[in-house]
Amino acid sequence: MEEAGKTGLQLLWSLGWIVPWTLMASIGTGMLLPMGNFLTLNFFAQRYTDLPPSEIKCQISTMSPYCQMALVDGNRLLTVLALVMPLCQFLTLPLVGLLSDAYGRKKALFVVFCLSNVALVFADLFIFFNVSFWFVIAWQPFMNTQVCTTVLNAACVDLLRPQDRAAGMGIISALDTIAYVIGLLLGYHLEMKQTYIVATFATLITGFVLVVFFPETLPPEKRSFQLSARNFVPWDSMPILWRTKTLRNLSIVTAIAAFMDSSTNRMMGTYYQRRMNWSAHDAYIFEFFWDMSMILWMTLFFSWIIWFVGEVGAMAFGRLMSTVYTLIAVGLVRPSQAFVNCAICAGPMTFALPAVAGLKSRLVGEEEQGRMQAAISTVFTVSGSIGSLLGGFMFEKLGNVDENGQFSRIFELGQAMVVVNLVGAFLSAFLFYDLFQRTRHFIGKPSSLEDGQSTRVAEEMSPEDSTYGSMSQHQ
Repeated sequence: MEEAGKTGLQLLWSLGWIVPWTLMASIGTGMLLPMGNFLTLNFFAQRYTDLPPSEIKCQISTMSPYCQMALVDGNRLLTVLALVMPLCQFLTLPLVGLLSDAYGRKKALFVVFCLSNVALVFADLFIFFNVSFWFVIAWQPFMNTQVCTTVLNAACVDLLRPQDRAAGMGIISALDTIAYVIGLLLGYHLEMKQTYIVATFATLITGFVLVVFFPETLPPEKRSFQLSARNFVPWDSMPILWRTKTLRNLSIVTAIAAFMDSSTNRMMGTYYQRRMNWSAHDAYIFEFFWDMSMILWMTLFFSWIIWFVGEVGAMAFGRLMSTVYTLIAVGLVRPSQAFVNCAICAGPMTFALPAVAGLKSRLVGEEEQGRMQAAISTVFTVSGSIGSLLGGFMFEKLGNVDENGQFSRIFELGQAMVVVNLVGAFLSAFLFYDLFQRTRHFIGKPSSLEDGQSTRVAEEMSPEDSTYGSMSQHQ
């Protein structure tokens, strides 16, 4: 007799200390992430004014001439980072997945958590001692929150049954966002220096909790993977993504979604700053509405959508709402309008990653979960970086000043964002239909396998993928 999926409280109980640790880490992220762009503006604005660095405050308003010029430099920096990021993440993420499969999740998470917070140390030095911000810029492409998320996803998969993984990650994402909103509210009411002081202490406490309380979800007896010199070649674990047609098409859909969303988001932030007076407070409020939308959709609707139409149906719905969001956003002229738009549409736009992670975890065995989650993150990050590169190029051509010093082509930039989203949605529709046919046997029912067994047999239910069980390159 098939066992129904667990309730939200049961899923949280199953995840144990992963939940409070993730919440603690997200509070610091919520305080810092919206402020990061404005920190970059303050750094570049030093070129265009004789004011002391302590008096440059683009986080209060971007309408000052030196802040407006810094926006141009910031856009060019993001374009360069979009070129560098795919290579950096391609080198980092697969290796992190291999390490977590070979040595356990806790050890891998501790290493990447420490390394990812090196950027926070350099940011503190810039704020309090005006040490060059280039140190932060150079470090972030290699180590950032995405690297930690990769290990966390694998740890969640270790603890949850196949039928509960997408819903479990969705609930974790929602609670994680609640903590992020708490961080946003703290950052909103603190000055920049106060924000970084509090966030630095919160990071130290989070590291202590990781060492003392965080569980090892992959015990030694389940680490069948042995690390070798060959595994340090970045592309060694990537063939897992196209091992079957289902995995291949799912990887393509993930790449398209990341490409479209990153190209749009890359342009949208600066588009708002051009179209309206968009301050740091507006950025905090926007993030608040975005996250509240995600919390509501993830906690109230995501698990039901997964149950009735599956992970693929949830991804398709999110893709549709992303297109609707962009169509509306390009015509807005006031921050309040942007807040309402994201409050309605943002939640479904976040369905893709937990749905993809949950579905792919059901298509490989437990001994490959770290590599699979790392491979997913690599596709998502690399494709997103390429999309960000396109967005930066389009903004450079359409969103920059013309020969008369005016932003005369800003409406063409909005039209370009619409075109990118419509083309991506059209391409995704065919893949979603194919994936729905291939994975419909997962909808509304758990895997027929017992807990602890490989879920590869489920994939073998598809005649076209009948060779799946014999193709693991690491066995």
